[in-house]
Amino acid sequence: MEVQIKQEKAFVPIKKNISLLVSSSALSNMADAIYTLCVSWYVLDRTGSAFLTSAIAAITFIINVFAGPFIGVLVDRTNPKSAMQKAYIAMAIIGVVLIISYLLWNDYMVVSVMLMVVINDVAQSFIFPSRNRMLPGLFGNDRVAVVSGYLTSASNTATLMGNAMAGLLLSFIGFIGVMLTHSVFFLLAALLVSWLTLPNYEIKKKDRTKEQYWKEFIEGVKVLRGHRALLALTCMNLGTNIVSIGYLYMVLLKTQYGANASQYGIFEAIGVAVSIITGLFVGKLAKKIKPVILLTLSQFISAGCMILFGAGHHLLFAFILFSIQIIFGMFQSIVFGTLLITLVPSEFRARVDSLVISISAFMMPLTILIGGYLADHIPIRYIFYVAGAWVMLMGFAPLLSKEVRQLERI
Repeated sequence: MEVQIKQEKAFVPIKKNISLLVSSSALSNMADAIYTLCVSWYVLDRTGSAFLTSAIAAITFIINVFAGPFIGVLVDRTNPKSAMQKAYIAMAIIGVVLIISYLLWNDYMVVSVMLMVVINDVAQSFIFPSRNRMLPGLFGNDRVAVVSGYLTSASNTATLMGNAMAGLLLSFIGFIGVMLTHSVFFLLAALLVSWLTLPNYEIKKKDRTKEQYWKEFIEGVKVLRGHRALLALTCMNLGTNIVSIGYLYMVLLKTQYGANASQYGIFEAIGVAVSIITGLFVGKLAKKIKPVILLTLSQFISAGCMILFGAGHHLLFAFILFSIQIIFGMFQSIVFGTLLITLVPSEFRARVDSLVISISAFMMPLTILIGGYLADHIPIRYIFYVAGAWVMLMGFAPLLSKEVRQLERI
C-alpha cells in the first residue's frame, strides 16, 4: 500500500520533545548495553567459544549492510513515531522470550540467544532512521545539530551506566533479572516516544505492490547518488572503515603500553566522559564552521592520533590521544549526521540513512577479521601506522568534492 503524507502546521512543544527524545534514547541505549553484555557473557560462559561471542557483534554489521536499506523503505512508508515505538516493544518482548527459553528450554538456550540477537538487531535498525526522520518535525532544522549533540552525550552516558549495571545485575539477580530489567527499560522508552508531539499528518492509503516496494528502494538510491556532497562523504566513510581497527586498541594497550584490565577500564571511561562533555557543545560549535573545514580537520587529526598511538608507550600519552580522537570524531559524526537530516527530504530520509549506514559498513566484517589475523602475525604498531595514513588519505575526500566545499553551514 502507498502512503502519501501531507504535513499540516501545528504547535510543537520543542522543550518537551527534546526531554522525551533524549530520555527515551538514553533508556534504550542503557537497555541495549545491558542486553549485549549479558548475552555475550552468557554465550562465552556457556560455550567457551570466542567465535560465537564475536558473532554477536558481527551480526549487527551484517544486518546493517544487507537488511538496513530495505528497512529504510519500510520506515519511509510508515509513521516514524509508530515505527520507533513498535521497535522498542519488539525488543522488550525479546527479553521475555529469553526468560521463557531459559526456564523451559535451557538445553537450547544458546540457539535461542543467537536467534534473538538477529531479531534484536533487525528491530534496532528501525530506531536510527525513524528518529532521524522525525528530528526536523520535532525541533526544526536549525536545532538538529544541537539536539544531535545532546542525544550523543545522553546515549554515551547511558551506555556507560548500562555496562556497569549489567555486571552488577548479572551477579546479584542473574540472567532472568537482567532480561526483565532490559524489557522494562525498553517499554519505558516506548512510552516516552508515545508522548512525543509531532505535526499533524493526513495519511492516504493506496494499493501497493512488490514492484512499488522495489521502486521506492531505487528512488532512495537515486536520491543518494544525485546528492554529490552526501555521496562523497559516504564514500569517505566507506574508505575509512576499510581500516576499522577500534577493536585493536585493547590489544595495543595491553601489549605495547603494558595496561592491565583496570587501566583499560579507565581508558574506556575517559573516552565516554570526554564524549559526554563534548556532546554538550559540539552541535552549537559545529553550526558556526563550514562543514568542509570540520570534516577535513577532524579526519586529519583523528588519523594523526592513530599514527601517534602506534608510536607511543606511555599510558598518559594514550589517554590524551584517545580524548582528542573522541572529540574530533564526534565533530565529524555530528556534521555528517546533521547533513543527512537537513539535506534529504523527509519522504526519502529513512531510505538514504539506511543506505549510507549499509555502504559505510559494507567492508567492516571482512576487514575486522583481516585486522585480527594481521595483529597475530606482525607488530600491531604497524597496523596503526598504515591505518592512520589511510584515514588521512580519506580526509582529502571533502576537499575534492565541489559540492561539499560549497556547503556553508549545517
